[in-house]
Amino acid sequence: MIPAIVHPSIRLLVLLALWTLPCLAADFETEIRPLLREHCLDCHSAEKHKGDLDLERFATTAEIRRHPKVWQGVVEQVALGEMPPKDRSRLDDAGRERLLGWANSLLDEVALEHAGDPGPVVLRRLSNAEYTFTLRDLTGVDSLDPAREFPTDSASGEGFMNVGNSLVMSPSLVTKYLDSAKEVAAHAVLLPDGLGFSPSTSPRDWTEETLAAIRAFYARYTENGGGTAVNLQGIKFDTRDGGVLPLGRYFEAALELRPGSGKKFVAAPERIAAVATERGLNAKYLTALWTALADSRPSALLDPLRLRWKAAKTGYGAALALDVAQWQQAVWRFTTIGHIGKRDGPKAWQVPVTPLAEAREVRMKFAAPTNGGEVTLYLVTTDAGDGPEHDVAVWENPRLVATGRPELPLRDVRAAAVALARHRQAVFTNAARCLAAAATVGATNHAPA
Repeated sequence: MIPAIVHPSIRLLVLLALWTLPCLAADFETEIRPLLREHCLDCHSAEKHKGDLDLERFATTAEIRRHPKVWQGVVEQVALGEMPPKDRSRLDDAGRERLLGWANSLLDEVALEHAGDPGPVVLRRLSNAEYTFTLRDLTGVDSLDPAREFPTDSASGEGFMNVGNSLVMSPSLVTKYLDSAKEVAAHAVLLPDGLGFSPSTSPRDWTEETLAAIRAFYARYTENGGGTAVNLQGIKFDTRDGGVLPLGRYFEAALELRPGSGKKFVAAPERIAAVATERGLNAKYLTALWTALADSRPSALLDPLRLRWKAAKTGYGAALALDVAQWQQAVWRFTTIGHIGKRDGPKAWQVPVTPLAEAREVRMKFAAPTNGGEVTLYLVTTDAGDGPEHDVAVWENPRLVATGRPELPLRDVRAAAVALARHRQAVFTNAARCLAAAATVGATNHAPA
């Protein structure tokens, strides 16, 4: 059945073609095939096929339909009077018209059946331009020119340079393709999750491009500061270039999000996102800051900041950020990127530092007291924000240290002082006795004989 959506004129042609199929087959058996036997098969048969033409093999119209180009040549030669030749049995006008009319009708049907079909497409290589732009699209490197050493593509008879028949391949061109592939492979960068391509071919340039991409990513919502200048094997960069949140602006946004007097400190995610977009901030970071400030759970570090934030006026964000910056310097430090991943090395570029320690050595220099005065040392400790329950402070191994002398534990100071006083008294007593004896000896030596 012919679909109803086909144009009426096309449907009519198809119907006519289907109707004439049996007629053409009958005409071929009764009229055309006898003409071929009489005027053509003497020279164009299976036994003798001049011009590489064998018409005897066309026993049915189906076989003719499979080789329309052969019959196009037959029609052309008969129409021009070239065939049959003059020295052979010639067709009369009626036979000639009958053969041409039948063959043209059959060829028209074949053409109608294959309308829109371009015919066989030759498997071809990409043209130089197609190859260049394809590699640029695949790699993202617009500077690639892989076909610059290729021979120029030749144009075909139609005038186009992308016709399969003209895009031939030769052994020398295969070699140039291999050289081009090596050049493209030099731009490949191995990544943890796959393969990437860089305009450069140097590992050092790849490193700098990666660092620049990281900086650009964080620069959208960050500002410079908080790091130091680093030189890693000739690669110079500043860790202060990006990666630091503009806390003052975020605190100002958090001040704006505060509810009215007497209301709970709750902000809808949509409200936080709207304020972040309005101020050019990152909604995720602003949400994290708001959550930390509005949280009611006790924290030794956050409670003082929360009180100041709740009482602060608009425009006080920079001062609140300064309080946080002081803590940042105490609880964070930057490591050396070149040491990351090494044995006993850092795990990340920025690592936390815990300000709480289980033990800490305390040293204090004592000046000699005057007029028998005393020196008093006060040691004070507080809890870490979780209350004093089960907290114990142990003063371990307190001692006095002096250059060139053994360390004196503090528990032995009293006994040492008593022993020192006794030793001093003994020294003074012996000194008086010795001086008296020396005086007596001196008087005896100077007496007159």
